Amino acid sequence: MDKYLKQVMPDLTDIKNPGRDSRSLVVQFSDDQASVTLPFGDLSDGEKCFVICALVLAAKHAYGPLLCFWDEPDNYLAPSEVGHFVLALRKAFQSGGQFIATSHNSEAIRRFSDENTLVLFRRSHLEPTMVRPLSEIQVSGDLVGALVRDDLEP
Repeated sequence: MDKYLKQVMPDLTDIKNPGRDSRSLVVQFSDDQASVTLPFGDLSDGEKCFVICALVLAAKHAYGPLLCFWDEPDNYLAPSEVGHFVLALRKAFQSGGQFIATSHNSEAIRRFSDENTLVLFRRSHLEPTMVRPLSEIQVSGDLVGALVRDDLEP
């Protein structure tokens, strides 16, 4: 799993469960000069996302094709980290399995092609959600710009 930890967090070196329940998880960070071990619960929400990403990548490698549906995996990440994070997940699933993500984040949206993007839309809470492939929707210019301006016509 070390290879997958390094892909998402270079100083993340180990994850252990020294107890019998999931609340006992500890995460170790280290470099050439120092090391620190922290309870999983003490990590920031963004750091927890990176650890979960590493576990998903390791599970994909260990068990083969799997389905990963992640609602807004980029929610707690810094803008500079989103692109690398999403690309690591997409690349891992190119060899099999299915990675499905929802996002409102412009950097995450840009990391998917029009053919791999679905737009979910509803006019109000009283109407059903419509799902359309982005490739079937007229977009003038940049997709993210069109989303910001509410220029998409589903």
